[in-house]
Amino acid sequence: MAALIDPLQHLAQIGIDWDRIPAALVPLIIFLLRTTDLSLSTLRMLSVMRGRRGPAWVLAFAQSILYLLGVVGVIANLSNPINLIAFAAGFASGNVAGILLESRLAPGHSHLRVISTGYGAAILEKLHEAEIGATDMTAGGRDGTVDQIYCFVPRRQARAAVNLILQIDPSAFISAVAVRRIDGGWHA
Repeated sequence: MAALIDPLQHLAQIGIDWDRIPAALVPLIIFLLRTTDLSLSTLRMLSVMRGRRGPAWVLAFAQSILYLLGVVGVIANLSNPINLIAFAAGFASGNVAGILLESRLAPGHSHLRVISTGYGAAILEKLHEAEIGATDMTAGGRDGTVDQIYCFVPRRQARAAVNLILQIDPSAFISAVAVRRIDGGWHA
């Protein structure tokens, strides 16, 4: 067992000199490292899904360093079970913080698909007035002819576009899909 502990103690000195940090601050530091690590993980996964290699690489690099520092902090202080709790709480909090951060940053575009009965032209006109590119097509629904409108908006503007549509047709069916890439169009 002593042969296993010695390499772990050597590993525990990487990055942060945990022996110099007051014992009361160690759980807080571990919690903050893990929270930041998981927040970056959420943003990294979104970058990967959107095909953004550069940001995904930078986020993965930073995330892995923070993760290792947190793990080493727990290993260096195994005698304090609060450090394990701080690590787990940082994991949980980091997931929530990552989701909140991503929703505030709202990178990328959304593809809004609108199905309306009888209000397609009015919706299209209102979207164009708001400088939102949109295309209207006639389609067949359960109860007959419907207007199908496609538009692409920056994610930050998706909620405003939906509200604009619902002002004209409160019963419109609207779906939103994250867009990985857009080429061309009237704003290109």
